[in-house]
Amino acid sequence: MWNKYSTIIPHIAVDSGVIGTVANWAAANGYINILAVSDPNTHRVAGEYVVKSLKAAGITVRECRYTADEPVPDEQAVGHLTAAYTPDIDLILGIGSGTINDICTFVGVRVGCPSAIVGTAPSMDGYASLGSAMLLGGIKVTPATQCPVAIFCDIDILGDAPMLLAAAGLGDMLGKITALADWRLAHILVGESMPDDIVAIVEDALAKIKAGAFHLAERDPAVIKSITEGLILSGIAMSLYKDSRPASGTEHHLAHFWEMRMLAEDRKPALHGIKVGLATVAGLIMWKELAGYAREPFQKEKQPSYADYKSNILRLYGSSVEAILQTKNPVLSIDHINANLQAIMDIANSLPSPEEIAAMLNAVGAPVRPAEIGLNEETLCDSIIYARDRKKTYTLLQLLGDLGYLEDFAERVRQYFVNTALTGVRCFVLDMDGTVYLSDRVFPYTKRFLKHLKATGRDHIFYTNNSSQNAVHYINKLQRMGIPLTPDKLLMSTHVLLDHLQTCHYKRVFIAGTDALRSDFEAAGYIHTDNDPDFAVLGFDTDIDYRRLTVLCDFVRAGLPYYGVHIDYNCPVENGFIPDCGSLAAAVTASTGITPEFFGKPSGHTLRYIIKKTGYREDELCFVGDRLYTDIAIAAGTQARSVLVLSGETKRSDLCGSAFIPDIVVEDLTELMMYVQP
Repeated sequence: MWNKYSTIIPHIAVDSGVIGTVANWAAANGYINILAVSDPNTHRVAGEYVVKSLKAAGITVRECRYTADEPVPDEQAVGHLTAAYTPDIDLILGIGSGTINDICTFVGVRVGCPSAIVGTAPSMDGYASLGSAMLLGGIKVTPATQCPVAIFCDIDILGDAPMLLAAAGLGDMLGKITALADWRLAHILVGESMPDDIVAIVEDALAKIKAGAFHLAERDPAVIKSITEGLILSGIAMSLYKDSRPASGTEHHLAHFWEMRMLAEDRKPALHGIKVGLATVAGLIMWKELAGYAREPFQKEKQPSYADYKSNILRLYGSSVEAILQTKNPVLSIDHINANLQAIMDIANSLPSPEEIAAMLNAVGAPVRPAEIGLNEETLCDSIIYARDRKKTYTLLQLLGDLGYLEDFAERVRQYFVNTALTGVRCFVLDMDGTVYLSDRVFPYTKRFLKHLKATGRDHIFYTNNSSQNAVHYINKLQRMGIPLTPDKLLMSTHVLLDHLQTCHYKRVFIAGTDALRSDFEAAGYIHTDNDPDFAVLGFDTDIDYRRLTVLCDFVRAGLPYYGVHIDYNCPVENGFIPDCGSLAAAVTASTGITPEFFGKPSGHTLRYIIKKTGYREDELCFVGDRLYTDIAIAAGTQARSVLVLSGETKRSDLCGSAFIPDIVVEDLTELMMYVQP
């Protein structure tokens, strides 16, 4: 199937075992000095083998290996490869996927050297692209570069890639749904060319992806091969068109904006295809909203002033503001738009629902909610309003801008994600202090909320990190507050640690903690001792004294296994806060330089323990609490949901710059009831 594209890319091999053909191909094509480019992961899975096989074939190989597991395609990465290049190199051979390929083609065209790629994951559609996705001057751009002269995709290697990378490839390809819709929109409204043969390539590639989406997680070689072929076809379409237009639209504008903002905030962005998949869902939300909006001719809304627009562009793009302001997309009249209203609606009505695409992404564990990739509501809304001028391309975002609808649609998308955040949740994991009660005072709405959960068919458990008391204390406390519960409905950080310790075969323990914590360990069969213990435990020790702290530090400094029951720094009380377990651990760390392994929220130990004890899947759980770094952090990077209540430690202002993004923020449990429907 690849011969007809040989004028673009002379050699494409997608099959099992093709990594073994790289050296023969290189020798047959006269390459004698090769610069092999990889990162630690790609060197391990393919680079080491490729380099050895090339050398065995008599080819001189130099290596340029990035030290970062996930290099950023910026000026520093370009400089690193350029410095490794010398004029006698006749081929730059990338071993990796998206970023490695982009850097190699970008540098290759600038030094006048061809490049080839040995793929290590079906993670993106840029293998065959004529452009490289780069982060230059802080802006995500796709400068024209060169196609590789060869692509090797060994299905055995790609099939073993982490599922997250395969999910990224799926997300990147599902983005063609909104990319094609935007292309058709531009064809109708601004006369952009849309060659049938190139459209057919993208549609063929998209069909391959959609057919395999629900089977990708099975790692069936035939599915991996089909999806990889789809990714390469998409890149070929871009190369034939000499622009990324066939494969990039609203979804890429949003995804690139998110990446720029996260990097500007010194936060690690999700993989490109992961962001594109979520952005595709956002794009489809807007298309479906547009279809419902336009039951009659559009009415143009008032546009924000240029001064306000420029101020926000400066806020978001910083030193790159002038480049953004100079991007000129056509501004269309309301009459011209309405004259094409039916054609616009035909596009909108032809698209799948956001729920359908989210289901495909869910099938491989790809994020479908902003919080899953650390995307806060402000950046989500900013991207919809201000990402359109990142590139001169007419998309749905441009249409909404011409109509003055961007702010309205940003709010619609935000509200959609909030309203659907709890879909599929069967069990709410409720924090206690600051969420259900404060000190000894139950919140007036708590009982009503619990009744609402029962009425809507949802289960709940209580979970507390607070290790200063034991389960009997908390059960009695809740019962005094008029909240009856059985022991199986209350889980604690202490339980999580004790469960973990069952595999350690310890017998003797030194505990810096309350009598309640010591009694829990003694009930589990451990001997509490100050003399030659097997391990040490630090809990929320509300009556700690200097001697006990000193003894703990001595044991920790001597190398004894050391566990912190939970990481909470403060415990909310009626008049403010008191130091909690995490604060005590900080004192030990200051003295010894050693930090304990923490249990409780947000430890993965806790999530696994809750799944084991309740029987619910990860995606059926929702954590509700008042602390970003425990209650919200435990759901980060998982399919569990999180709700932040502002009735305890966290204030709304604390969300600014937080690395932990809740799915929903509410004042208290009363407001949460609005989002929990039958």
